[in-house]
Amino acid sequence: MDPITLEVISSSLLAYADEMTNNFWRTSYSYMNYEIRDFAVGFIDHAGNIITQSRITHPAFTADLGFVVKAALQEIGDEGIEEGDIILSNDPVSQGQHLNNVVVFTPLILDGEIFGFPCLRAHWQDVGGGFIESGATNSTEIFQEGIQLNAIKVYKRNIPNTDVLRIIKHNTRFPELVLGDLNAQIAACKLGLRRLTELLRKYGREPVQEAIRETWDMSERAARKAVRTIPPGEYQAQSFLDDDGVEFDKPVNIKVKVKVSGDRMVVDFSDINDQVRGSLNSGFFGGATNVARIAFKCLTTPHLPSNEGCFRPLEVICPPGKLLNARPPAALGARR
Repeated sequence: MDPITLEVISSSLLAYADEMTNNFWRTSYSYMNYEIRDFAVGFIDHAGNIITQSRITHPAFTADLGFVVKAALQEIGDEGIEEGDIILSNDPVSQGQHLNNVVVFTPLILDGEIFGFPCLRAHWQDVGGGFIESGATNSTEIFQEGIQLNAIKVYKRNIPNTDVLRIIKHNTRFPELVLGDLNAQIAACKLGLRRLTELLRKYGREPVQEAIRETWDMSERAARKAVRTIPPGEYQAQSFLDDDGVEFDKPVNIKVKVKVSGDRMVVDFSDINDQVRGSLNSGFFGGATNVARIAFKCLTTPHLPSNEGCFRPLEVICPPGKLLNARPPAALGARR
C-alpha cells in the first residue's frame, strides 16, 4: 500500500473514534461521563482485536475493550449477531471491573461477514446492588454489587428489546441517567458505524484491512524498538495496601516482577496477594492484563494511539486466584 493511502485510512479511523468520543461526551447524562470522562471509545475487529482507540480514551481503559467484545461473541454463540443488533456487556469475568463499566457495541456486516464493531465503554451511575453508585468497599461477592449483563442484545435488528430495557430501568436508582447514557452510547456507536461504512465504500474491504494490519505492524516495531533501549534483566517492586475493606488486620501485598529480554517484556504478577474477601479484586483482562498494558504503553509508545500492535511484545502472567485474576464470584466494586 502506498504511504499516502495508508495514512489517510489509519488517520480516518482514529478521527472517527475521536468523533464518537466527542459525540458521547456532549450527549451523556452522568457527570462521570460528561465531567470526569470515565469512558473509552474504539473500533474492534471481528476477532476482538483493537483496530484503534480514541486519543481521548480514559487512561485506565487504554487497552482492554477487545477482550469484552471477544467474550460476548463467544457467549452469544449459535444465536449469532445480525445487522442492527446492539449488544451490551458488563461481564465481570471478561471485563474484570466493577459492574458500572458497561460496554456497548454494534456490528458492521459486510457481504454477510462481520468486519468489526464500533465500541464504547461508559460508567453508568448506578447498577443496583447494596451501594449507591459504585466503589463498594465492604462487599464480599459480585452479586451484592449490582445487575450483571453479559452479552445482552438491547436492540435486535434495529428493534428495541423492551423487556431488557425495562429490566435495566428497574435495577438502577437513577434510571434517567442510566438510560440516557445508554442512548448516548448507542448514538455514538451508530455514528461510528456510518463513518466506518463510508470508509469501506470508498476504499474497499481489503485496502482498509491492509491499512489496519500495517498500522499494527508499525506500532509493534515502535514498541519493540523502545523495549530494546531498556537494559535486559529482571526488575522487581513491591508495596502494600493497608487492608481490603473487610478484613482490617490483613495487609494486601503488591509485588510484581518484570523481565526484559531483547525486544520482549514479561510482566509477572505470580507473587501478588491472593484474591481478597473485599472488593479490591479484578479479573485477568481488566486487572493483570490492563495494568501491565497501561505501564507498557507509557514506557514504549506513549504518543501513539492504542491498537493491537502496541502490545505484541508484551506477555502477562498472573495465576488464577490472585488479586488481579480473581475467581468468580469475587467482589470487584472497589477495583480502580
